[in-house]
Formats: sequence, structure tokens, C-alpha cells
Amino acid sequence: MNSAFDKLVEMFMRFPGIGPRQARRFVYFLLALDSGSLARLTEAIDELRREATQCRRCGYHFFKKSITQETCQICADPHRDQSQLMIVEKDLDVDSFKKTDSYNGFFYILGGLVPILEKEPGKKVRLTPLSKLIKEEVAAGRLREIIFALSVNPEGDYTIEYLREMISPLVAGSAIRISVLGRGLSTGTEVEYSDAETLRSALENRH
Repeated sequence: MNSAFDKLVEMFMRFPGIGPRQARRFVYFLLALDSGSLARLTEAIDELRREATQCRRCGYHFFKKSITQETCQICADPHRDQSQLMIVEKDLDVDSFKKTDSYNGFFYILGGLVPILEKEPGKKVRLTPLSKLIKEEVAAGRLREIIFALSVNPEGDYTIEYLREMISPLVAGSAIRISVLGRGLSTGTEVEYSDAETLRSALENRH
């Protein structure tokens, strides 16, 4: 039976970019905390789970201002460009594009990339809600462009092609443009780790 130490190591190893050695360092750090600091940490985690929610429309995580609020501040902003929809992998990618001040449209968070050779990708990423959203936007006549802003790696390229095949029938007969970020992003680069200038260039040179 695994000890509490081993269980925490396993949990930290699930964090992005964290290996066994770093995970063990995190656990030793927790062991060194005084009881007050540890209590504040656990309280903050509990508050995060209670107060944060996922936007019904785009999937972005946000902190509700009221119990009835279902959409994030981005989707609720009447000043954003309703004609553009940017599809990204994760919340951090939205944060990265917000810093560029060069995109004023809406976002949609897939929740990951489509795994290559995955038989049921809908169980891995948010494909069904995306299809529903695009159908609604096409019917409303608001959408003019769908932008794929995904990582420049084999899985990102595969996801783009998968989404093209999925979305093309939904926008058939319309003037909606489907574009991809320009290759200002180096091969192997994740959107999250790109600086604002690089993202701005990739967005301006989308094709």
C-alpha cells in the first residue's frame, strides 16, 4: 500500500512538466511548512474548487461574480468581435493571446489536443460542444472566421486536420474562413510558451 508521501508524489507527477524528482521536492517542501501555512494552502485549494467554474460557452475557467453566472467575462463582453472564433488547446493559451492586445474575438478551449490514432477523440477533448457552438453561430449569421491556434507539433497538426474535416460540413455554403496561425511559431512550440510579439506575428500572418 502506498504511503501518503508516495500518493502525493504521484499526484504532483500529473502536473504538466513535472517529473519524479520535482514531485518529490514538492512533497518535501510541504513537509517543511508550518501548520499555519499548510492550513492556508489547503484552504486556498478548497476555495479554488468552490469559486472557480468553467464557462458554459467557451470552456475557460473563471471566478463567478454571482451564483447564476454561467459565462466568463470574455464571452460576456459585448465589445468583442463576434465574427471571430479562435480555437486553442488550454486556458493558458487564452491568457497568452490576451497579453498580445491584437485579438478581440472569442475563444474556444478544446481541453487538449486530439490524440493521434485515438478511436474516440470526443472523450479526450471538447469536440461535441464545439460542433454545437459553431452550428449556433452559423445559424445566427455572426461567424466570419475560425482560427486554429494550436501547438506547432505533430499532435497539433493532426488536431488541425481533424477539426478541418469536422468543421467543413458545418460551414459549407457560407463565407466563413478557416485559418491557421502563421509559422512565426517555431516547430515544436506550444502557444503557452510563446512571447506576445511572436503570437502577434503568427496571428497577423495566419493563412
